[in-house]
Parts: sequence; structure tokens; C-alpha cells
Amino acid sequence: MSIVERKERHKESLRQEILDAAREILLAEGHAFLSMRRIAERIEYSPTTIYLYFKNKDDILYHLCVETLERQFEVFSAAGVDQPSPLLRLRATLRAYVDFGLSEPDRYKITYMEDLSRYVSTASILEQGGVADKLIELMCHRVHEALIASGSDRDVTCVFQTLWAHCHGMVSLLIGHPDFPWTERETLIETSLDLSLAWLIDKETE
Repeated sequence: MSIVERKERHKESLRQEILDAAREILLAEGHAFLSMRRIAERIEYSPTTIYLYFKNKDDILYHLCVETLERQFEVFSAAGVDQPSPLLRLRATLRAYVDFGLSEPDRYKITYMEDLSRYVSTASILEQGGVADKLIELMCHRVHEALIASGSDRDVTCVFQTLWAHCHGMVSLLIGHPDFPWTERETLIETSLDLSLAWLIDKETE
């Protein structure tokens, strides 16, 4: 490995260390206690070093959200590729959404369950060509395929947002209320997906 490669690897490692430290502080103590100084103390670097990687703490929050979306895009792109029908591909993608949220609760909570609107603008996250834009495009494509296959004329964006809301509700409840006497988790998730897509299944069999 060359010196340049080692330097680049070190830079990427430190950048990830900064994001991980920020995530830990944010989840444990809240946004009010997140600062460049606190992050620097946690990773044992000077605050000046943090500013070499991020403009301010809001920039860190933005990149925490983007990091989650990048991971989701990778997972969703692979979901359902081996399924024989558009409906099953869509279902596999929705299941991947739920599984991602439950397996990555810290990232999910920051991106989808914390009110970061005062610090990270939705417009910046949804910038055309950005990862969120690509993620929505992927999900809408899966929805569009399933709607065509079922002969439904429902609006693609509305169906996507409705299904997203259903999946988010499941994930956020399971993360936020772990002590509730839920039924067996696998059965709960599968039943939720069945009910969310029942109208499409009925349409296909008409």
C-alpha cells in the first residue's frame, strides 16, 4: 500500500470515527449536547481536526442522514432481485426496509425519528441526483411495476408514500416501544406487509 493510500484510508477512518462519535452523543444526550468540542473529546482529537472534515455540527447531522440513506439504497437495490413478479419484488423491498430499521436502530432513529428539521433541511437531503432522490426513485420504480402488473391506476407517489408510512410505523413502534407486549415479531411484520399489499394482491387476482 502506498503512502497516499494509507493517508486516504486514515482520513476515511477518522471521518467515520467522527460520525460514530456524533451519533453516540446525539442518541445518548440529544442535539443540545452535540458540539465539535464534545466530539473531539470523545475521539481524543482537537476540535480543529474535526473542522477539517465537517463545516459544523449541522453538517455532521446532514452526513449522518446521508450515511443511512446510502446504506438503505445498497440494501434495497439488492432486495427482491430474485423474485419472479413485481409484487414480490416490492414486498421484498418493503421487508428490507423494516429489517434495515430494526437491525440499524441508531441510524434509523436519527434519520427518521429525530426532529432534525431545524438543523438539516429536507430540501438539501432531497437534492436532485443525491442518494435520497435515487432511493425514492428506486422505491417508486418498484411500486410502478407492481401497479402495472396489477392493473391499478393509483398514483405511484401516493402509493409509495403510503407504504413508506406503513413500514415506518412498524419500525418506529418496535424500536420506540420494545416493552409493549407485541405478538411474535416475525408474524407481526409479515402480517403487516400482507395487509399493506392486500389490495394489490386482490387486484391481481380479479
